[in-house]
Amino acid sequence: MPKVVDHPAYRKQLLALCFDLFAQHGYSALTMRQIAEALEISTGALYHYFPTKEALFQQLVEEVTQQTVFEAIAQIQQHGDPEARLTALFDFLAQHEEQLRKQLLVILDYYQHRDLYGSTAGKILRAGADRYCQALQNYLHLPDQKLVVLLKTQINGLLVQRMLRASTTPFVEQARPFVTMFVAFLRTTEAERSMLSETRAQSAER
Repeated sequence: MPKVVDHPAYRKQLLALCFDLFAQHGYSALTMRQIAEALEISTGALYHYFPTKEALFQQLVEEVTQQTVFEAIAQIQQHGDPEARLTALFDFLAQHEEQLRKQLLVILDYYQHRDLYGSTAGKILRAGADRYCQALQNYLHLPDQKLVVLLKTQINGLLVQRMLRASTTPFVEQARPFVTMFVAFLRTTEAERSMLSETRAQSAER
């Protein structure tokens, strides 16, 4: 009997391997033939799952983003307190630091060689970033998109710093000062909003 292939699972497996390839070599440096050779499959089999390199990249970004968001949410939403949720996020980042480094390398390669990525690559990356930001805002209960940008900037900056310095300091330990300041700001902002709401309510009653 012919071997039964679990196509969705096999496609995920191919995407995971392609992710490592893009992080190591860069999207622009690889052809579909080279990708097929690295995956040890035929070019025809690769085209069966991904009709173009652009389609492969799109599915890769969507898969990686969805998986990252799903796993992060599962870890964050167990906590109710803002500080506990933020600490859980950085715990998650520490556990997946190598994967996040690869994501960052793929993004940096795009911005270095964006003219070689095709017309839709930027939209694909922005859509993935938007899903990630929306999840952060929803599950950390952040009141403002500017705070999401600040948080993402801190995360990416910390990842880059650790790569450049080959840091051995625990990820969460390096993030702790930021977590303390960020949570303090959130609490101050929440208190100010509550006071403003009370003042408006009192004014409306007069």
